[in-house]
Amino acid sequence: MRLQLARLTLAYGDRVALRELSVTLEGRIISLLGANASGKTSLLKILAGLAPPTDGRALVDGEEVRPGQRPGISYLPQETGFFPFGQHPRETLSGAFLLRGIKNYDPREFLAALGLEEEDRSADEFSGGMKQKLRIAQALVHAPRLLLLDEPTTGLDVRERLRILRMIEHLRDRVSVVFSTHHPEDAAAVADNLLILHRGRAVAAGKPGEIRAIAHDRVFEVSVSSLTLPVDPDYEIVRVDRDNGTLALRVVGNPPPGAITVPPRLEDAYVLLTRTTPF
Repeated sequence: MRLQLARLTLAYGDRVALRELSVTLEGRIISLLGANASGKTSLLKILAGLAPPTDGRALVDGEEVRPGQRPGISYLPQETGFFPFGQHPRETLSGAFLLRGIKNYDPREFLAALGLEEEDRSADEFSGGMKQKLRIAQALVHAPRLLLLDEPTTGLDVRERLRILRMIEHLRDRVSVVFSTHHPEDAAAVADNLLILHRGRAVAAGKPGEIRAIAHDRVFEVSVSSLTLPVDPDYEIVRVDRDNGTLALRVVGNPPPGAITVPPRLEDAYVLLTRTTPF
């Protein structure tokens, strides 16, 4: 899939949600990475044909996305809204296939492909990750060429998040996926290309390894004796582990005394790129 954004802008009155995005991304799985209110959901709504851009264009495989026209595109918002979790998965999907005009379809093979074939019980009893998998399964019933997922791993623990990421990876040969997240590690795990958004602007776009390299020689680890998390204008903390009054810090920016340089991760580059003040 080829996703092109050309001076794409979206404003809600005086509030600008997206500011002149101009990027080209290719891949079967593309991630939109950013904090809350960075513009991820606004961009997904434009791609889904649900929101007209104020200016500019968005193209999928050379075809311009137009409001109200979403052939071959399924959009799964973050909010669950009304979803029949009281049903068994087979009932939910059988109903979805019926709405598509396919009668007497046995969805067991479909469920097996998504790892839900053994879950013959009410979806109310499912974990958060399994409920999300069922929502994604329903979105796939229409055989889309592009699946848009808004924050599919939000609110899930480590195991459940990995369950969803495995499912997204498994879909690679079936459908192109664009998903949003505020977890850099999620994007690093499955995305072919990604776009980092910050306050409606594109601050970086490319393959995870290319973006990770931006933080080369800017990432350090150091241990400090402290009972409180340090605040220092020369660096920003990315990760911290506490052990008996000692803090093991991973930071980006300028090296603290006694720090060693370490290879960068995507989360390091993300923190560096979205920092609002220089070191």
